[in-house]
Amino acid sequence: MTSIILHASLDSDLDWTYARELATQSEGPILWEFDFGFPSKNISLNDAGIFFSYTLALEQFVKTLYQEFKERSTGAVLYRGSPDIFLRILVTEEGDQELIAATIFAEYFHRLASFLPEEIKPFCLFEGAHFFSKARFLQLTSKDRFWHLELSLQEPEEFLQGLLLPEDDFCTLAIQIRLEQLLASLEGQKYRVIPEGRLVEMWQGLDQLMIIEESVSPQGKRKILGFLATGGEVINFGAEGFEPSRLEKSY
Repeated sequence: MTSIILHASLDSDLDWTYARELATQSEGPILWEFDFGFPSKNISLNDAGIFFSYTLALEQFVKTLYQEFKERSTGAVLYRGSPDIFLRILVTEEGDQELIAATIFAEYFHRLASFLPEEIKPFCLFEGAHFFSKARFLQLTSKDRFWHLELSLQEPEEFLQGLLLPEDDFCTLAIQIRLEQLLASLEGQKYRVIPEGRLVEMWQGLDQLMIIEESVSPQGKRKILGFLATGGEVINFGAEGFEPSRLEKSY
């Protein structure tokens, strides 16, 4: 697959002649990567004028390059970079600033993705070193927050184990510490991280679901009972490590 960068910053003239040449010379699938040129600090995602400029770039792409290379276009990367960008987003609300920033970011890129044809997958790729712990990174980049954006270029794998990611309101500092311990214990193993809010949509193929029982919401408990009804197994990661879940005992 050929990856081609499209410069789409505010000062770009959107002249993608070179990108078109690369696409013409290449063979096979094309992954288009938009470079919106976000500033190094103090990023405002509330400016309607800036958003409009980005949508003009997307519309220009759809009318030109996409029409010409439609059959080979497999996806469009709207962001590739460190999740530390959440620390640079201006937030005016009170509360968990990182979580609010991640939510604003996700909503912003969902809106941008809506300007792309349904046939092309929108990607948001968080890569490289970052400030956050593994548990915090999973919370901020939860698939529930980025439901309509692809977070990896890898083809979906089949997993037998799933790890239930708590909802934000239940993901306290103590739970994050426990989750960090759980992740460390799973080093080298393959499993699917599943946000609690998307459990029903994402439990297909799983034999076993790992949870931190204290972090499960009342709605989540009902969903877990549904998973048990399909024949799945639920295990709890408690203070002493893995143990049978009380939810499974009560089923």
